[in-house]
Order: sequence, then C-alpha cells, then structure tokens
Amino acid sequence: MDQPLQKLRRFRDQRPNYKEIVDLAERLITEKRRRKEKKGTPVLKPDAARAKAHMEAGFPYSRPEEVFHPSSAADESFSRLLKALEEASPDRYGELKKYLDRRDFRLNEEVERLLQNQLSEGHPEGEPGPEGSLLFFFLVQLLKPAFETQAELWRAGLKVLSWPQGYCPFCGAFAGMAEIREEGRRFLHCSLCGTEWEYPRTQCPYCRNEDQEQLTYFQVEGEAGYRVDICLSCRHYWKTVDSREMEGPLDFEVEDYLTLHLDHLAQEEGYIRPAKLFVETR
Repeated sequence: MDQPLQKLRRFRDQRPNYKEIVDLAERLITEKRRRKEKKGTPVLKPDAARAKAHMEAGFPYSRPEEVFHPSSAADESFSRLLKALEEASPDRYGELKKYLDRRDFRLNEEVERLLQNQLSEGHPEGEPGPEGSLLFFFLVQLLKPAFETQAELWRAGLKVLSWPQGYCPFCGAFAGMAEIREEGRRFLHCSLCGTEWEYPRTQCPYCRNEDQEQLTYFQVEGEAGYRVDICLSCRHYWKTVDSREMEGPLDFEVEDYLTLHLDHLAQEEGYIRPAKLFVETR
C-alpha cells in the first residue's frame, strides 16, 4: 500500500474514534484513483498563450463547466461514492438518502449548479444542516478526478507557475490547505484539482489583508507540524502543514482528513471557510 493510505491507517489505529472517517476517506480516495485511471474522459489541450493571458488578468485558466460535463457516467460514479458512504457509515448514508429523496434530488441539475457556483456548503436551496454539507462534500468528490486529471496536464505544459492570488490558477477553487517549506516559503494547495502555488506568508489568501496584527494562528499541543492560520479581518481560517517537520511525500487530501479536528476547533471559535467552491472572477 502507498504511503498516504498507510498514514491514514496508522492514524485510525492511533485514534479509534476516527475509524468511520478514515474508512470513508480510504474508500473515496481509492474510488477517485479508479476513476482517474479510466479512459475516455475528454481532455482539454493546454494553451500556453491563454494561460499567460488569463494569469496576467487574474483569471483562472479554465471555467468549471469546461472541465466537467454531467453525463450518465456521472450517475454511476455518484452511486459508487454513496455506496462508499453506506459501507463506512450506514447511519449517515441513511440520513443523506432520506434528505435526497425528500428534495427529489436530480444529480445533473445539482452538478450544474455547483459548476455555476450557485451552491454554498451546508446551504443548498437555503437549507442549512449536516445533510446539506454532506451533499456538498460528495458533489465535490464527484468532480475531483476530472479536475485533477486536467490540472495535471495543464501544469505539465507550464515552465513556471507564478500566481499572486489566493484561489487556484487552474480552476478558480479556493485554496484548501497551506504548506510551509524550506526557507519558510508558503504554498497553497487547491482542494479540488491539486494545483499548488507559492503565496506570501504575510497575506491572507481570502481577503489579502496584510496587517500582521490581524493575522494569527493556533496549534494543538503534541501535534508538531500542524497549525490553523486565522485572519481576524475576514474571520476565515486555513489549515497549514509545516513539511519541514514531516517525513516522506505529503498527500494534502489525506492531510485534510487527518486534521478534521482542527476544522472543528476553528469553527467552534467562530472562524469560517469559504462557503462556495469557486471564487467569483467573472
């Protein structure tokens, strides 16, 4: 088994109360990899001139609807994702299934709304609650293989990636996690397509605040290498991994699952993540 999944399993052994989450994470990551290996996904041809023009103007390279197209294959993939939830957490699956049936859920319509940035986490159709957040999460999981595949091709065609924004240069999704590397350089990681780019440590990626008295962080005792950065100006937070204190390659999708307790702590204090998946740039 590869290192990221080994790390997940070690974490589950150390924290049995995380078993349900880790079991689900492992199933979702395995399913994502399976879908990425399947052939037949339409591929965007990277255009260097377009990339340069968009970056200079502050626009992401692609529009979400260019990367993912709802289809009958999406229905099958979504069913497999929900099956993973049913296997890992039958109770949560039952709650989500009732929620979907009550709303007369139509996958393609919801995906289109997500791609058009009309959905907010936890508030689909104005209905906040855990089922809404769970639905948002699984819709994002549905998009990931296509976005990661296209972004990998796009990055392979770039000589240099220089991008001053706090949202992804490829897909326009908000940054998920941050990483501190050698010499204290900070890199942001897109939670949708996996693109990473360097970003100033002295600036909030969400509101670009540079007032150092408004930028702070907290750590949990005994968890070296992990912290939560906070902007007191916009009240957003983001989780940061100091890779100088870690061994082996890091998979930031795995790191996100391993630090869910940090999300809980931050949100208990009233700090938030961006509610929508994509930044509004057009």
